[in-house]
Amino acid sequence: MKLPEIPQSLRRRWQRFNRKLLPPQEFQDSLALLLSALEEAFFVGKNFLDGGIHVSQQMLYGQDYRRERLARYQGQSRLLVMVPGYMETPRQFYRLERLLGLDIFDAFTWVFSDFPYSQDLTLSAEQLCDHLRDLLGEIRPREVYLLGHSQGGMIIRAAVQHGLAGGLPVKKCLFLSSPHQGTWAGLAALPHRGVRQAAALLPYIRKVQGESGMQLIPGSRFLRELNARPLDPGIEWTSVYYSLDPMIWPPNNAILPYPEARNHYIHKIGHAQPLYCSRAAQVAVRALYGESAAWKRP
Repeated sequence: MKLPEIPQSLRRRWQRFNRKLLPPQEFQDSLALLLSALEEAFFVGKNFLDGGIHVSQQMLYGQDYRRERLARYQGQSRLLVMVPGYMETPRQFYRLERLLGLDIFDAFTWVFSDFPYSQDLTLSAEQLCDHLRDLLGEIRPREVYLLGHSQGGMIIRAAVQHGLAGGLPVKKCLFLSSPHQGTWAGLAALPHRGVRQAAALLPYIRKVQGESGMQLIPGSRFLRELNARPLDPGIEWTSVYYSLDPMIWPPNNAILPYPEARNHYIHKIGHAQPLYCSRAAQVAVRALYGESAAWKRP
């Protein structure tokens, strides 16, 4: 039995309806976001294991990460210091170290992670600068580049914009998913204020102070004072932010709110993503080593 022929006008209306319902580009974008969400779930689990067990870190660096990294220093003139975020360890920066610490870039990478992860950010910034001065007493790079992920980026900003890094040859600052304008995820620090005294009785949880979370709540005094300060014109400032960041609410708060800063948008979901994302690595290479730098996977 022959089916009746569909009128041409009805066919055109159906095609227009399909295009409005699910345009090809929107479908591809939605699929890419879904895949990036799965990637983020994997990276978060991996970071949790690396940060909680510390076995992989000891296998890679032994007991003294700082000493192990300095032993690999080959006299490069550029020093890249990567500052971790909340509850992060050097192991979680291993991929970025391999991507950004190649000889062709004349760079050396080192992760600073000695401060309690939730203490006052200004205090962490002071400690960072003290460690940098100690480090520069052992090696003599001409330029220092600072890279911060998440809360680590805010520590860098506090160090540079509050003048704590005076005398250090800081030339460029790069931020990966840092809450420059705050994040409502900082409200998770509220319970810390009531349990600090009890937690101080425990051997590890006593490090949980909660100040940094309170400082990162949108509209906090820390953020108002920081964002009211100008950026040093002698330093290049670059920030990377994502479509949807589960730790920065709203995601646009990861934009560095200065016209002279460079903000790079990546169409993915994630907060741990920048530590592994090839697109973020390409932005990092161009921001740190110039637009003409050729990027190669190790």
